[in-house]
Amino acid sequence: MRQQSHRRSIDKSKVKLMNTKNKIVTFSALGAIILILIGIVIGDFAVLGNLIVIAVFVSVVPLLLYKYSRFMYIKSIETQFPNFVRDMADSKRSGMSFKEAVKIASKTNYGKLSPEIERMKNRMTWGTPFLRTLEIFGKDVRDSKMINESLNIIKESFKSGGKVADTLESVATDMLMIKEAEAERSSMVKQHVMIMYGIFFMFLLISIAIIFVMIPMIKSAPVMAGANTPVGIQFINPCENTKSIFPCSLFGSMCLVMGVPQGITCYYTALFFTVVVLQGLFMGLIAGQLGENSITAGSKHSMIMVLAAVSIFLFLIKAGMLPK
Repeated sequence: MRQQSHRRSIDKSKVKLMNTKNKIVTFSALGAIILILIGIVIGDFAVLGNLIVIAVFVSVVPLLLYKYSRFMYIKSIETQFPNFVRDMADSKRSGMSFKEAVKIASKTNYGKLSPEIERMKNRMTWGTPFLRTLEIFGKDVRDSKMINESLNIIKESFKSGGKVADTLESVATDMLMIKEAEAERSSMVKQHVMIMYGIFFMFLLISIAIIFVMIPMIKSAPVMAGANTPVGIQFINPCENTKSIFPCSLFGSMCLVMGVPQGITCYYTALFFTVVVLQGLFMGLIAGQLGENSITAGSKHSMIMVLAAVSIFLFLIKAGMLPK
């Protein structure tokens, strides 16, 4: 019966996380579908296209924000966990049992970790063995590889009957060293992340400048052909006769959505817009992996860069500042 209750508590924790994630996905999908249906009912292709773009953000951004908030929650727990383990080691050296040590630790403020310690205390108060309590805690913070590896070391030391206090102290020291190394690495690569932002916005400005310079130049270029010239040179729209082939079909739809006239202006505006958005998306993910060793953390950089690119292009288009 007791094992079944432990399994139920682990399953409830897992189900709670899954339910939160499923609710976010469900409501985001419903919001996106409603926006698309509104665009279909209105019947304007440009409005429908804009609503599809908004629907994509509505369906993706909430899930990314949830994952990022979960990532930050785990990081804050990892920051406080070595202090908790060190306090547990001190309590064990003073002769306390693990139940008493956890009870004393529950009165200390460990930030985001405090609610987890309070739950550990409650489980042990109701008769849950220490190892099972650690197992349940490990399931609650399953996203943290460092904490779960530390818990495995503590459990093995507890089973072997060695000096658990020394093991706890060693685990806490190692975790603090890892966190210090991560903090030092983060400060070292922060300037590289800023450089990546600079490169992105520089590329964005260069792309816009090319559009302003190249499109009028192409349109004003004469056809160099005559009786004595065997070859005629002319700048034309690459998608002029292939509008139904990818990526020309995509570019045409993007121009209808953004209100850009068809032709050479459409082709080069859609081309540079797509390249800038893709660069912002993947450069943001790389910045997150480089700066915080997590692609999930890179989602915030991707959103900033992509939203900046979309906002600047739409502003220029709606303000009529791009060449016709």
